[in-house]
Amino acid sequence: MSKLVCKRCVLDSDIPGIEINKESGLCHFCETYVPLSSQEKEQYLNRIEALFKEYSGRGNYDVIYALSGGKDSSYTLYKLKKDYPFLKILAVQFDNGFTSDYAVINAKKMCEITGCDYFKLTIEKKILYELFRKAAVSYDAFPKFAKYRASDICNICISIIKQKLMEQAIIQKAPFIVFAFTAGQSPNPIINLSANFIQWSRNLFEKQLQKIGVDDRDEQFIIKNEVIKNMGEPAPSILHPLCLWEYSEDKVLETVVSLGWKPPALDDSNSTNCTLNSFACYNHLEKYGFHPYAFDIAGLVRSGEMSREEGLEKLHQELSQPLIDEAAEKLEIKINMPQKVLLKV
Repeated sequence: MSKLVCKRCVLDSDIPGIEINKESGLCHFCETYVPLSSQEKEQYLNRIEALFKEYSGRGNYDVIYALSGGKDSSYTLYKLKKDYPFLKILAVQFDNGFTSDYAVINAKKMCEITGCDYFKLTIEKKILYELFRKAAVSYDAFPKFAKYRASDICNICISIIKQKLMEQAIIQKAPFIVFAFTAGQSPNPIINLSANFIQWSRNLFEKQLQKIGVDDRDEQFIIKNEVIKNMGEPAPSILHPLCLWEYSEDKVLETVVSLGWKPPALDDSNSTNCTLNSFACYNHLEKYGFHPYAFDIAGLVRSGEMSREEGLEKLHQELSQPLIDEAAEKLEIKINMPQKVLLKV
């Protein structure tokens, strides 16, 4: 049976679990997709503003912010502080051992511009390399839905960031955690956490780590149990404001560059901060046969924030051979690949 590609987004029938309706030409995600209206987005933004005004000033910080130093997180921090100047924000950058020099420079620059405090979360590189190596050779650490959203390597990294940001929010008594997720990445603009959910997420990630042969008894990757035990009420909420704002990659880049953000010298169309990303994409393609950004890009196309042509072009761009080789060497993984590695669509 020949491959069918959704007429609205970029998903195709070669991706496990994706069905294309032959009559409509649409995948089941597009057939059931109901976008947030302008009115609904405005209502969410009003709710977020009301929450900020009600709960700000109660802890050491109002917001624990996930700052990668990439274009989206830099833009979101700038606009967040511009729209809500009263917020006291701690921007946390996780150095995963592959964070580019430009990403660190850009992160610190954005904190300087916005007047936010900067905290760099570090873990010994040797430990991180071993962790990512085990993620690269694993197949069953994460459920199918997680594999749709990111590579196994990126899922590990994202999970660490979420765990440690929740930990910081509890320690700092910050009522909010903010991520720079686009409409293609974020299913819900406001997520109200609870102590039970935080404990559940900790236990789940601990089991996922164990599946790839990692015993995090020192709680380097997972939120510390002692922190959860000492957590007060209410639990922090997670906010995704970027998915509610008008989004354009060109506009975002234009804005942050005008502020002094430096475009990285990375040959990677999907990351402006991480030198491991190309290898993670290659690894995902080798294991599962589809690109880990396909669902993210499909979401942007579906929501109208990216044209279908632009989405297909991003998925056709070559992966960076030098970045793949560099990461493979650090992770001590042998790879067999042709001269050109094209993203599969």
